[in-house]
Amino acid sequence: MGVIGFRKAKCKDCYKCVRLCEVKAIRIKDEHAQFVASECVECGQCLEACPQNAITFIKDIQWIKSMVKNREKTVVSLAPAYLGVFGDADPNQMAAALHQLGFTYVHETAEAAGYVVQEYMNYCDRSDKDAVLLTSSCSAINNLIEKYHPDMLPYLLPVVTPAIAHARMLRAQYGPDVKIIYISPCVSDGGDALKDPRTKGIIDAVLDFATLREWLRSEQIKIPECPSSHMDSMDPKVMRLFAVSGGILSAIKAAKGRKYKHKRLYVSGIGPCEELFECIRNGEIKNCVIELNSCTGGCINGPMTGGKKRDRFRSKISVSQKVDEHEAPELPPLPEGVSLYKEYTARCEKRIVPSDEQIRAILSKIGKDSPEKELNCGACGFPTCRDKAIAVYRGKTQLTMCIPYMYEQAKGMSDIILAVTPSMIIVVDKDYYICEFNNAAEVAFGVSQQKALGHPVSEFISTEYFEKVFREKRSIINQRVDYDAYHIKTMQNIIYMREQEKALVIMRDITEGVRKQEQLRKVKLDTVAMAQNVINKQMMVAQEIAGLLGETTAETKSTLRKLRDTLMDSDEDIKI
Repeated sequence: MGVIGFRKAKCKDCYKCVRLCEVKAIRIKDEHAQFVASECVECGQCLEACPQNAITFIKDIQWIKSMVKNREKTVVSLAPAYLGVFGDADPNQMAAALHQLGFTYVHETAEAAGYVVQEYMNYCDRSDKDAVLLTSSCSAINNLIEKYHPDMLPYLLPVVTPAIAHARMLRAQYGPDVKIIYISPCVSDGGDALKDPRTKGIIDAVLDFATLREWLRSEQIKIPECPSSHMDSMDPKVMRLFAVSGGILSAIKAAKGRKYKHKRLYVSGIGPCEELFECIRNGEIKNCVIELNSCTGGCINGPMTGGKKRDRFRSKISVSQKVDEHEAPELPPLPEGVSLYKEYTARCEKRIVPSDEQIRAILSKIGKDSPEKELNCGACGFPTCRDKAIAVYRGKTQLTMCIPYMYEQAKGMSDIILAVTPSMIIVVDKDYYICEFNNAAEVAFGVSQQKALGHPVSEFISTEYFEKVFREKRSIINQRVDYDAYHIKTMQNIIYMREQEKALVIMRDITEGVRKQEQLRKVKLDTVAMAQNVINKQMMVAQEIAGLLGETTAETKSTLRKLRDTLMDSDEDIKI
């Protein structure tokens, strides 16, 4: 079980954690980041990097609260970084605050640092003058060496961290039944205490400074207002400088009665430490004791401090003011049976390395078919394109997680759409300068894109509707606009892009449609006129026919009447 967890629901696929992780212990799968515990050195930097708080630190707070509530015998081992992180409080007030939370005893981890320094110096005394010795007080660096740089193991001093050394001392002092709670801003110390089989079980629970802040706040305990209590440990004096870069070397320097044959150097940060390892491989460094820290500036910049990032400057000043770097404590003998030895061993997993042909095949899929096209920009989180291809081969990341490639893909698709769309598309900024001018607009207005881009839109068309859009900050939909100078009639949608402060106009050329409509209207009017003319003519014919029929009927009637009268008035009989 790891001490770092990922919440998939909160991950927004920004991949910031991948870019920050020096050892790439994060896998991208199904568009989300996943934690690879076996590869993590537990430096904790990803906890601070994630803007969505999708990366979490697995905490023991509920169990710790239950121990306190049940009045179990508890002992706090308080990391020296508290002097900077909780800078407004002195050690006695800090002890008082922890006692108010319910802890039985409060000790400073720094009291064990003196014994660790003694052990370092013993190894220095026994080593050759030209030897290179690496301190082992930072668990994250120890993990880094064991998992990624096993060739550095001969240089790593086989000494436990101060946290483990202190827990062993407390266990010897208070007995096996005591519950030891380690409080610090560190992630890797928690892994060292709770997971590493070589040291597992020595510390019962880990409490980070960020969670301690919340707990104190919920109990309305303000450290500067607490009455002075007392630490249950001796005053560690200069050993408190373990919290800042160079603190171990300061402690070594402050030791009395010791002569030094080695030079001293301190390096902080995973990247700089790896650069140092390369220097050691190349034989560029000799006769040197080197203090290593994963956190830049030391433990006061640990990932779980719970303060603002800029607090690190105030923290360093606070620690420096409260600690005399020349005053070393008088150490009583180490409790019997307490060992400070730890054997560090290689824990690096076998990693499959693809062939050059396989790497080239992967890179070709994202358009990098030649070394010249490998930008090595690092935007994907990997230092080079080849490293990215190797990660793809190992299933650590996705092929398309390449920002330049995806940009070119999106831009290419956008250019194609703009080029082939029959609608005219123009984008103008709030000052009415043209930002986009597609092929259809070039043809319609007889202006090349090169001449249009960066020029005022007023040089080509009226700004009337653009002004209305920017003034009212709303879009205009289905607006009929005619450009008589270009013999174009359009139907426009002018979209107001609030975030970009631009206006996008999509013009649909309806010139031909309007012409056809006018032709159809003319045909309709002509047809109606022709029909009316036919009707009129038909009426005239009908009237003429009616007139002729009337005259003929009258004549016929008159003739028949005359014939009838003639027959009736005849006096002569018809003889047979």
